[in-house]
Amino acid sequence: MSLVTQLIEAGGVRGEDIMIYDVTNTRNVGQPIFTRIRANSNPQFQKVKFLVGADYNFGGRLSATPDMANPIQFSKADVPVGYLSEQANAAKYMINMALLRAHGMAGVTLIGKNHFGSVYFPNEGGGWSPRTLHNSVMRTQAVGSYNALVDLMGHRHLGGKTMLYMLDGLYSAEQNEGNVIKWASFNDHWASSLMMSQDPVALDSVGIDVLRNEPRATQVRGNVDNYLHEASQANKPPSGTVYNPNKTGPLASLGVHEHWNNATDRKYSRNLGRKQGIELIVA
Repeated sequence: MSLVTQLIEAGGVRGEDIMIYDVTNTRNVGQPIFTRIRANSNPQFQKVKFLVGADYNFGGRLSATPDMANPIQFSKADVPVGYLSEQANAAKYMINMALLRAHGMAGVTLIGKNHFGSVYFPNEGGGWSPRTLHNSVMRTQAVGSYNALVDLMGHRHLGGKTMLYMLDGLYSAEQNEGNVIKWASFNDHWASSLMMSQDPVALDSVGIDVLRNEPRATQVRGNVDNYLHEASQANKPPSGTVYNPNKTGPLASLGVHEHWNNATDRKYSRNLGRKQGIELIVA
């Protein structure tokens, strides 16, 4: 059962209150997703909104409008001011559903990077494009470097209103420019996994461990977890950055970061009997 179905039929959420979005310049919510939702005879499914960067004349989608009155100011001087969409800023709650996938530039693209295309840069980067942020998320950066993903994760209209984080690993691609692959670490089957948490740092920590253990995910190398070191210690990060994207004071810790004990047992601190840390529950 899809997430939208769960929200409407199990959660009682009105269709008009649900918006699925990806506003990066050339991105769309594809026809397989759109038509499956619209095919449901329940009238609530006809009211679900789709916000996209480009609709490619499919119709039925909305275009994002940047909220120029509410900037997102990144915590490093050479990163310009950006803006979120009016629609994102108006939302009361978010569900951040990202892919469990390797990435050629950042090493991984998980929860932290899922809002990479949510920012509008009017002068740099070509509008709804993450190009401006690329240099601050590279896997080649040293541990203890500023990372723009922390500002996104800690922003009041993004991480601040997210009630659930999900990683979709049902059919994972080799990397961001590749096709879906079967995983050697899953006995040459599809990854067939869904991961959920209310802690984005903990969820991405587990996602990185799973991806690092997959030999066919060859792009997962370098310091791919630098942003998690920064986010988990956002009040006093290794880089010394004052992360303050809301301009209300430095961020507090955004979650728990650690790695499993080994790829066979896959246990974290709370699995090992400690009172704090990550607990991985496999169902």
